[in-house]
Amino acid sequence: MIQFFVYGINYKNCPVQIRETLHFREKRLPEAFQGIRREWPSVETLILSTCNRVELYFSTEETGITSEAVTDFLASFHGIDPCQFQSFAYRYEGREAVRHLFRVASGLDSMVVGENEILGQLREAFRAAQNAGTVDSVLYRLSERAIRVGKGVRTRTKINEGAVSIPSVAVELAEKIFGRLRGEKVMVLGTGEMSELTLQNLKEAGADLVYVVSRNEERGSSLAEAFGARWVSSESWTDRMVEVDILMASTSAPHPVVKREAVKRAMEERRHRPLFLIDIGVPRNIEPEINTLDDVYLYNIDDLQEVAQSNLRLRRNEIRQAEALIEEAVEDYLGWVEQLQAGPTIQSLQEYFDSLMAEELERLGPLAPEEKKRFEEFARRLRSKFLHAPLEALKESSRTGSVRRTLESLHTLFRLPVKTP
Repeated sequence: MIQFFVYGINYKNCPVQIRETLHFREKRLPEAFQGIRREWPSVETLILSTCNRVELYFSTEETGITSEAVTDFLASFHGIDPCQFQSFAYRYEGREAVRHLFRVASGLDSMVVGENEILGQLREAFRAAQNAGTVDSVLYRLSERAIRVGKGVRTRTKINEGAVSIPSVAVELAEKIFGRLRGEKVMVLGTGEMSELTLQNLKEAGADLVYVVSRNEERGSSLAEAFGARWVSSESWTDRMVEVDILMASTSAPHPVVKREAVKRAMEERRHRPLFLIDIGVPRNIEPEINTLDDVYLYNIDDLQEVAQSNLRLRRNEIRQAEALIEEAVEDYLGWVEQLQAGPTIQSLQEYFDSLMAEELERLGPLAPEEKKRFEEFARRLRSKFLHAPLEALKESSRTGSVRRTLESLHTLFRLPVKTP
């Protein structure tokens, strides 16, 4: 039988300093997929790694893929002690795993409920798994279905109204600190999707966008120009910190790019003028020790939860509607999986009946072409009637979740050989 489960950690109880040690950088994903295939050759897998979660989805007919084995794989791949994260890990199987993925795709399991970014991140994870050849019929269908569910929930509910992204919540937090952002000078590190969203939210809030910092001049200059800012290279930006009030960082760097010493030097020139820093990168882009400096206020992605929770309370009714849509999708998908698992048994039943008809045909001896044609037509109609009751029983059991028992009964009654999907 097909075993489907998810193993992961997320922002709900696992701090960012642990999540960042398990984060899969895009360029290492092929290596990760290869490692999983070496460990479990026949497994289907998808890796979803974002700033708020690291999750591995598995579909397999192998038995005994334990949480401990997945823990050991992650620890070995990232070169860390499993004791650092295994107490934060969760595992969902079967129906609960399907429901979890659909909730993730719909933004219901996000720090900012209804956020849109997770759907794009899931698409990227699906594409990476396709490129690696690690999704086949079961996980391929599930991933496609999850993306459709995520789009459907956002279309049929208002779950994504209001501040529904990490950047928008970060801007809300900045507004709580400064009262309002009109005139506050801002520097943004990074030119990825999160940085672009941050710039958009800052502009709408009335902030003065001064600098965009990046390694790539073409991309950085283009983004800066679009928002009325200036591009600064990642080699020369630290001297500009003295000019800004807010610094937001969201780069793909594997280590902090904003160092305590650089901020300390800037603060000496600022003469007690506060500096507000928001780090929405995972791994973190800003050294946490910076928070010990006077007049410096550093917030990381975990600090955004309070603002996110207040937004959550405003969308309770939309959440209920979204959950109902997800339950419908879960039932639909699991029905398909159970029918898929019934396929080999249906084939065995057909082969069993065909063998009986072949035996009877052989007993009749040589037949004229017209007689043989009539007998075969008779056999076709009889087979259809013979299979009607078992097929209806399988359809009904797929709706009630009892396919396994029905399949076992059919195998016992007709002494069918064991086949795999």
